[in-house]
Amino acid sequence: MKAALAFSAAKPLVPYLPEKFCHNVYAEPNPNNPVQPMALMEAPGSLRRNTFASACRGMWQADGHASGRVLIGQGTTLSTFNPADNTVSSLTGSIAGTERGDCAFTEQQAMFLFNGQPYISDGTYIRRASDGVTVDPNLAIGSTPANVATGAFSYSINGTVYNKTAVAAGTAPGNDVVPLGLYGAVALDIDAAGTITAIEAPANATGYSSAASAAAALPTVLTTRVRIGYVTASKSDGAFTFGTTSLAAANTTVAYTGSPVNTGFTELLADHGQTVFTSVAAVGQRFLLTYGSRFCFTEVLDGFATTSLNYYTAESSPDALIAGRVVSNVYCRFVTRTIEPWVQSGDSDDPFAVQEGMIQQVGCISRDSIVSADNTLFFVDDAFNPCRLGSGSSVILNPEDPWFSDQLQSAGAADIIGMGYEDRAHSFVGWRTSTGCVFHDVLTKSLHTRGTLNTNTWRYTTIVEAAARVFVMDGTGQFDELSRDYLSESMVNTTTMGTQIQRLMTAILPAPARMAVSLVDLMCATGIGLVSGQGSNPLIEMRLSTDNGNTWTTWRSCSMGVIGAYSQRVRWRRCGRVGYQGMVFQFRKSDPVKGAYVDVSVNEDVA
Repeated sequence: MKAALAFSAAKPLVPYLPEKFCHNVYAEPNPNNPVQPMALMEAPGSLRRNTFASACRGMWQADGHASGRVLIGQGTTLSTFNPADNTVSSLTGSIAGTERGDCAFTEQQAMFLFNGQPYISDGTYIRRASDGVTVDPNLAIGSTPANVATGAFSYSINGTVYNKTAVAAGTAPGNDVVPLGLYGAVALDIDAAGTITAIEAPANATGYSSAASAAAALPTVLTTRVRIGYVTASKSDGAFTFGTTSLAAANTTVAYTGSPVNTGFTELLADHGQTVFTSVAAVGQRFLLTYGSRFCFTEVLDGFATTSLNYYTAESSPDALIAGRVVSNVYCRFVTRTIEPWVQSGDSDDPFAVQEGMIQQVGCISRDSIVSADNTLFFVDDAFNPCRLGSGSSVILNPEDPWFSDQLQSAGAADIIGMGYEDRAHSFVGWRTSTGCVFHDVLTKSLHTRGTLNTNTWRYTTIVEAAARVFVMDGTGQFDELSRDYLSESMVNTTTMGTQIQRLMTAILPAPARMAVSLVDLMCATGIGLVSGQGSNPLIEMRLSTDNGNTWTTWRSCSMGVIGAYSQRVRWRRCGRVGYQGMVFQFRKSDPVKGAYVDVSVNEDVA
């Protein structure tokens, strides 16, 4: 007789019904055995890779950005992890706030949201997208004719606006000597103290063939400064010496280029009565940011550039805009009561258009509940149901398991963090709260829970994939690698165990009341013991209930076999009699060996 081994987790809808545990185990197709087509496999362990100083605020990765490094928001730093050599570094610049961030990538840049404000990165630095001059500095020849004059202007560095009085005499533009007939360039940068510094193009001494190539060679401005502008110069009858040759000398070609006034992000927020942006995405090499009930967009390939007119409002609902996310080049606006798909229009002046017939009358509960996986988006809707985004409509995941929705609703929108990763043919999409962590497996359509020993939930709050590896990070700054090769959680190294991972499974026997249960056999991998230490003779425990899990017997252990004992029977004898509600078996294992579980039989092979 078979007891039904649970391949999907389920909590009872009402008291006195049994709970089905699939805790730290998940369903795996077992095509080699048509009689037992499914097996339970053990969820992966993890190996420590680094301990950061602060809690994780998000992790992101794109192969074309920062040389494929994992970008890790923690504290006020955007750290990096290189999966090629497991080294850690950080980008130049700092980030504000403590809350979770958001990120999107274009071909050349990444835009982040921290503390509700946009930041731009080229893979080497990170700085506020609003950094720059806010009033035109009006570069011109100074009263000292070899210098560059600046008018009175304002500028912003890291969210703070500073004012600079006019410098009529001008600032000396370095001292490089540019050869006859060639071009040189010098930038003027300013810091928070108001000090203007000349920054010379690196090859001024050998010269550039054009003013444009000279300007393009200017070094990137430091994150502690902003660029006021630059000047290019050439002399057709001799060398041009910056800081000595008059900018108005005969036979010279001099051009002054002030940096564009950067007030777009500030004006967009102010015009809508908002103070923060709420999400960022990227379509058509533009960044798109949500705020209030609007979303705005930047110029193509330039995350610093936008204007007060670069925005759209909700087409179908004035409700609060939760977030914008992209799937298959469609920008999906998740609102509290609707989902609006927007696509590129092909018009550079009006670049986006809503797909009217595809608007869905379902909302989203929070930005961080949205997960990109399996070529679509998963999210928690306005009724706290986990959903898969579809074309024209979205499907509730596991509608037969409303306990999942109840758990999310009990936690509240602010406590829900979505995450996902792929492993073999599986695409796991999970939602973590402070009271539990549940994963949906796209392959098997089943649910399983994950948790850290002696806690209410799984320790990890963020997952990212890079270079065919999976990395996780928790709320203390612990950064680990997730893999089925690791046998416990947050292992110090490959031979030193970390926190034990407790696996829980359930089987239910709907047998006639009072039937004697002489034998219970768990069909599982055996002979899997380690060479030495914990797990050299791995144990699994079983307890049973005859009243649907309201009361239980004590745990009884059984060996899974020392290494090579492949014929070991995992068997419990004299298990009592079935109650009128059947019998529920619960199995528990924490020894660090790789297990697999396929079946539970009762009273078979009774001698």
